[in-house]
Amino acid sequence: MKAIDLMAIFYGTNEYVPDDKGTCVALGFFDGVHLGHRAVIGDGAGCGLRNTALTFCESPSKALGRECPPLLTDNDRKAALMTGAGADDVIFADFTELKDLGCEDFVRRILIEKLNAKRVCCGFNYRFGKGGAGGAQELERLCERYGISVTEIKPVTVDGERVSSSRIRGLITSGEIEKANAMLGSAYAICGEIKGGNHLGSELGYPTINIPVGDGLVVPKYGVYGSKVTVGGEVYTGATNIGVHPTAGANDKPLCETFLPDYRGGSLYGKTAVCELMAFIREERLFDSMEALKKQIAEDCKKIKEIM
Repeated sequence: MKAIDLMAIFYGTNEYVPDDKGTCVALGFFDGVHLGHRAVIGDGAGCGLRNTALTFCESPSKALGRECPPLLTDNDRKAALMTGAGADDVIFADFTELKDLGCEDFVRRILIEKLNAKRVCCGFNYRFGKGGAGGAQELERLCERYGISVTEIKPVTVDGERVSSSRIRGLITSGEIEKANAMLGSAYAICGEIKGGNHLGSELGYPTINIPVGDGLVVPKYGVYGSKVTVGGEVYTGATNIGVHPTAGANDKPLCETFLPDYRGGSLYGKTAVCELMAFIREERLFDSMEALKKQIAEDCKKIKEIM
C-alpha cells in the first residue's frame, strides 16, 4: 500500500489503494448528501486518517431490479457534495458485487482487506450484508472484533422534522424548495451541458440557457424559481422555469430553462452549468398570449432580483 495525497474518485473497491495508516470509512448511499449524510461523512474529517466515502454507482433498489424513487443527485454532483462534506476520497462500488456478502465477510473482505479501515461511520438506519441482514449494532459488534471503531450518527432534524432523502424528495416535487434546501444543507441543483432550445426566450427578449433534467432524477414542481447558476467559473442570478411550456405548445419532457439577466457574454452552448434552485416564485400556467407571457416574465425577474 502507498500513501495518497490528493482527493480522488474510484469506481469499484479494486481500484482503491488505501493509505498505509488506514482509513476512516463513511458508509451509505448518500442520495442528496443531506445534513444527515454530511454528519456521517464529516465525522471522519480531520481524524488523522484518510476519510473515504463508500457509496454505490446506482441505488441498491435499482440494482436489485426493484422500483426506485427518483434520485436527488447524479454521481458527479454527489461526488462533489461528498468532497465538500469532508470526504478525501469517494468510492463508487458496484452493488451487485457486494450484495451477496454476509455481514462478517463485508467487514473482513471490504472494510479490512480492500479499504484498510481503522474507523467506520454510518447512519442510525444503515443496513449491510446479504439481504440487509445487519444494522449499525451488528456492524459495531463485528468491527470491534477486528479493532475497528464505529460511530453511529443519530437522526438529524430541521425544525423538529427528521431529515431524509424521501422527505426532501417530497418537498422538491411540491415546490417547497427552501425547506428542501434547509434539509440538504445546500441548494437542490440541476446540472449538465447547456443545450440549444427553440429560441422562444430570445424571441420574447429573454434568451435562456437550457439544461436537460437528467433521467432518473427528481423533477421539481413545475414553475418559476429564483436560481444561482454557475458556468465558466462565474456565478449568476437566474430566473429558471421548470416545466413543459403550455403557452408555446407543451413539450414531451420537462425543461430547465434559465434567463441570466446579468450575463453579457457570447453563446454558452456546450458548457457545463450548475443551476441551483433557491426560491419558488410561482406555478407554471397557460397564458392567453405570448405578450401576456412576456409581461409575466418581466414581473418574475423583478421579484427574483428583490429576493436574491
